[in-house]
Amino acid sequence: MSRSADFWLHDGSIILSVENTLFRVHQTILVNHSQVFADLFSLPQPNAADGGDETIEGCRVVVLADDSAADFEDLLGAIYHPSHFDDLPADADLDVLLEFISGILRLSTKYIIPALRKRCISLLSARFPTTYEDYMASSPRPYTPSMAKSAVERFEDHGVVQDDTIATMTTPATATYSTVTFSLAPTSTPPTTLASSIYPVPSSSRPINPIPNNAAHPSPTIPPTIRHSRSRRHSQRHDHHRNREQDHERSRDKPSKPTKPFKTPSIPSFPLPKSSSLMRTITLAQSTNVPTILPYLYYLLARTSSPRRFLSHSPTSLSWHQKTLVLVGRTHLHAAELSLSHAFLIAFEASPNCVTPNACRASRGPMMEWAMLCTTGRGPEPLRPWERWERLGVCERCVGHAKGKHERGRREVWERLPGFFEMGSWSRLGKTQDA
Repeated sequence: MSRSADFWLHDGSIILSVENTLFRVHQTILVNHSQVFADLFSLPQPNAADGGDETIEGCRVVVLADDSAADFEDLLGAIYHPSHFDDLPADADLDVLLEFISGILRLSTKYIIPALRKRCISLLSARFPTTYEDYMASSPRPYTPSMAKSAVERFEDHGVVQDDTIATMTTPATATYSTVTFSLAPTSTPPTTLASSIYPVPSSSRPINPIPNNAAHPSPTIPPTIRHSRSRRHSQRHDHHRNREQDHERSRDKPSKPTKPFKTPSIPSFPLPKSSSLMRTITLAQSTNVPTILPYLYYLLARTSSPRRFLSHSPTSLSWHQKTLVLVGRTHLHAAELSLSHAFLIAFEASPNCVTPNACRASRGPMMEWAMLCTTGRGPEPLRPWERWERLGVCERCVGHAKGKHERGRREVWERLPGFFEMGSWSRLGKTQDA
């Protein structure tokens, strides 16, 4: 048995034995934080030698079975140091957060220490919202097809996106869907499958005219005259850059003009979580009775464009029952996009106060925008706001009408989110967590 380097306090009144580590701390402080400790310390401890309590340096020894020494040291740090949570960086990624709070959350739940438990839950809820208002406060940027490339370039340059990162913009546009497929290329996939039996697809959907496959039209051979002209233009550009370098050398000694300050591009508040980190969080939430963050956690896993990221086996993997719930929820999310959040694109309805009803109803913008979303290789994201309103090609009143339908659909998706993953309702989850 070894003594803890940080929590062997010489004026301590009780010794706690956790795994192979001894902690000498103050019994009064622990009792003031937890009634469980108060009851525990009142019980006699068995001793194999004489039936009495074991003591070390006059202090009674209490054995805490089934606890981790590292977790208990984290708990004592949070109890003895009120500023303990200030050591957690505000922009810490999910893995760092889990490493910091997991032990505290587990033991504060076991020994009923409400203040520490609430603090840990609040840190998790900041990442995984439990209300629609909280989700909107931390809502991701509206999705546009152009993000498919720019996001990858931006994050890969900084080493953020990894192989198993949950990012909807990192897969090719050839990804297929298991529920509904709209494509600009000829396809034999029917427009509706199982999802239409759960959430009926509006009947006024219009088909998209197919565009010939580029593979059937190979690039023409470049004539020799064009190749020669390109070579001449390349030589001219080379001379131009060489002259610019000479001018730069001559002007090096001249005072430079003031330049505008560089504006750094906006980045997400928190790094994008990896699927393995999300699964670790799910396991922690289920073992510590924090069910209110589970619906959004399952949503993040289900919306990934590549389900194999969470289906593959790893030490942090979920059970197959949990993975099945994610896949079933993914089907519900696809259906919710069709019938709730993005129904205004699939079955566009002109505003009752529309000034040009015939022109707005004939606009192909809504269906073309839906087709663009379906060909970007993304996963289902019925909660993400859509803001390409200028692409609809309709009047302002119809745009306002569509915005209202989009917002109401997203709110309804949020209310149904726990049911998509067979968790009941938000109110039921809250009552379970507070019990």
